[in-house]
Amino acid sequence: PQGARVWIPDHAEVWRVAEITRGYREGDAVLHLRLEDGSVRLELCSPVGPSCAPHLPPLCNPDCLSGANDLVALSHLHEPAVLHS
Repeated sequence: PQGARVWIPDHAEVWRVAEITRGYREGDAVLHLRLEDGSVRLELCSPVGPSCAPHLPPLCNPDCLSGANDLVALSHLHEPAVLHS
């Protein structure tokens, strides 16, 4: 959904936080993002798997869980969340 914060892969930083700036609908080819530094980026939503479901970036955890010592407390547990914590 628009306004959601997600992790996107980055060559230099491995993962970067971005905000979705335009609502995503099934079948859209790109995801409109704004990075924390204010720059705009379009991320391709490539189909994967037999169902051709789009590969969307992992969601960020709420700020109150940032740097949590107990990974079980995280709402979203995936590689970028673990590395960030």
